[in-house]
Amino acid sequence: MIFFVFIIILLSCSFLVVVSNARTLPENDQVGRLLAFKKSSVESDPNGFLNEWTSSSSSPCSWNGISCSNGQVVEINLSSVGLGGPLHLTDLMSLPTLLRVKFNGNHFYGDLSSIASSCSFEYLDLSANSFSEVLVLEPLLKSCDKIKYLNVSGNSIQGVVLKFGPSLLQLDLSSNTISDFDILSYALSNCQNLYLLEFSSNNLTGELNDLDFGTCQNLTVLNLSFNNLTSTEFPPSLANCQSLNTLNIGHNSIRMEIPSKLLVKLKSLKQLVLAHNQFFDKIPSELGQSCSTLEEVDLSGNRLTGELPSTFKWCSSLFSLNLGHNELSGDFLNTVISSLTNLRYLYLPFNNITGHIPRSLVNCTKLQVLDLSSNAFIGNVPSELCLAASGFPLETMLLASNYLTGTVPKQLVHCRNLRKIDLSFNYLTGSIPLEIWTHPNLMELVMWANNLTGEIPESICINGGNLQTLILNNNFLSGALPQSISNCTNLVWISLSNNRLSGEMPQGIGNLANLSILQLGNNLLTGPIPRGLGKCRNLIWLDLNSNALTGLIPLELADQAGHVNPGKVSEKQFAFVRNEGGTECRGAGGLVEFEGIREERLEILPMVHLCPSTRIYSGRTMYTFTSNGSMIYLDLSYNSLSGTIPDNLGSLNFLQVVNLGHNNLTGTIPFNFGGLKIVEVVDLSHNNLHGFIPPSLASLSFLSDLDVSNNNLSGMIPFGGQLTTFSASSYENNFGLCGIPLPPCRPGNEHHSSSIYHNKPTTIRMNTY
Repeated sequence: MIFFVFIIILLSCSFLVVVSNARTLPENDQVGRLLAFKKSSVESDPNGFLNEWTSSSSSPCSWNGISCSNGQVVEINLSSVGLGGPLHLTDLMSLPTLLRVKFNGNHFYGDLSSIASSCSFEYLDLSANSFSEVLVLEPLLKSCDKIKYLNVSGNSIQGVVLKFGPSLLQLDLSSNTISDFDILSYALSNCQNLYLLEFSSNNLTGELNDLDFGTCQNLTVLNLSFNNLTSTEFPPSLANCQSLNTLNIGHNSIRMEIPSKLLVKLKSLKQLVLAHNQFFDKIPSELGQSCSTLEEVDLSGNRLTGELPSTFKWCSSLFSLNLGHNELSGDFLNTVISSLTNLRYLYLPFNNITGHIPRSLVNCTKLQVLDLSSNAFIGNVPSELCLAASGFPLETMLLASNYLTGTVPKQLVHCRNLRKIDLSFNYLTGSIPLEIWTHPNLMELVMWANNLTGEIPESICINGGNLQTLILNNNFLSGALPQSISNCTNLVWISLSNNRLSGEMPQGIGNLANLSILQLGNNLLTGPIPRGLGKCRNLIWLDLNSNALTGLIPLELADQAGHVNPGKVSEKQFAFVRNEGGTECRGAGGLVEFEGIREERLEILPMVHLCPSTRIYSGRTMYTFTSNGSMIYLDLSYNSLSGTIPDNLGSLNFLQVVNLGHNNLTGTIPFNFGGLKIVEVVDLSHNNLHGFIPPSLASLSFLSDLDVSNNNLSGMIPFGGQLTTFSASSYENNFGLCGIPLPPCRPGNEHHSSSIYHNKPTTIRMNTY
């Protein structure tokens, strides 16, 4: 910290010297050069940020983005104002007092091959723009020989022509597509004064051991993570970096034992990240013997075995420890980790730790995050963690995919800061205590795949609440959905499928404006589908299959088409169990939250075996649109719905799965279904539909699964597209339906299906995004 304060003071002093001693310009000359920059570099200014930059001004010091000292421009800050164009810095470089240039978060592009006789820049931030060419930085850095900070991260730069002098203190080239290992080698060979070097998230390849850190004695932060670096040993010269406090080489392809003898020589090291490589064997005890300065250690995603050495008990400054996704075992939670009294974040998921969760963890009185998912723990959920006399600050408790038994302890309510509980995939019984349901700060309640019973209390969210995620599917919950759930206005994901819920769906569920996923399938629900669901403008996933719902499919369901914006459930980890057994399966499949669950545990879930053929997809949620989206999944199958299929469902342009099979629907297949341009699954089977198959369905090029069997359809199956590629079973048991793949149509029965739609438009109007 003292070092960083020193740097800030140094920069401030140099600023004062430059302003007082530098050659100054008349204000009208400054106006001219700034306007020349605007003309050459700014092609678009959608927000009009530079509108007041005009030649009628006598001084630029009142312009947006301009800071002056004694009438001289010392800073230009155009951060995140939406500007775009080919960036030319020559006119700005000729401003002799300009020290700081902040252009990050725009759409500038070019190669930066600017030339000037001199330049006073000390700070240049061009991060998060649209640079994609090889940047020619050598002339710029030669002219700007006082520059201390250079940031071009977050672009798409393929390479750089780089040569810098001793003034440079921070160089950030992260989050680009740089693959030239020589650029990194050059930066390290000239790192005498560098204290920050960022090359993370590029495409660097090469041997880590080929790097020379011999002159990097001032280097404080080194980040080479998320590249393709390989090595079987560390470069010995790394020991010269005695000022290094952050070393991050995570997410590469380094295969070796942890080089503890070298790492212990780094006496200033605070953050060590070796995650997601191929480090193997045991965690060396030497690493713990010299860890008095370590604050954060991340060894996750490797092949480490054995226990955490007892020497780590002396890591008194350690506040974050991530050992997840290894093959660790033993009793080190009790013997080592319980001694780390400053620990705040503990991640041990996906290991082989057995036994009871030790009560001695109450000694970690500052613990905020506890993740022990996907191990082999037995016994009860440790209520002691919320009974600590000091008032335990626990915010996240993740114990999913273990072998815990007993009930959900009501004592968890004493963890006043608790935001997330995940006890999924255990063997818990009994009801969820009322104290948990009414916890004022709880945001995520996830306990699916247990043996929980009881009802959801009417008092849920009665006084508002922060609940965002409610995932309790695959239990034995009973009773009705409480009316008060409509007060949980922050809810994003509700999954209560595969329970024994009964009664009608609350009409007020349409008040949940943030709701993105609603899964109530495989229950005993009755009554109509609430029309208010059409007000859920963020709803992308609606699964009500296998209930006893009656009435019409509400027209209002399509009201949200074109209004959905992405973001509510982005990057959530999920698994989708897709049913591929045709009419022998109930519903199109099931979506489950998959954080902290081993795949082999998922395979024993009953829902996986209810269908003769299933396929499991897993990953992270990602929206298929950037704006103006719609629902993507609609499953209302296996109910008792009646009436016709609403035409406006065809306006759900991003719908990928629509399953209305096994109901009592009548009328015809809407012609507007031809507007479902990216739909993959359409199941309308086992209804009372009549008429022809609309020819517009032949244009659905992504359609991979179609079932219109067991209706009263007639006429020729439209020729072309995907429709003739499906088996006869997709069309069977329809009176009068003929044509490929069914037998040829008889004379008088071959009328093309378009005849019934002669008053319908021949094209579907699609919005362009």
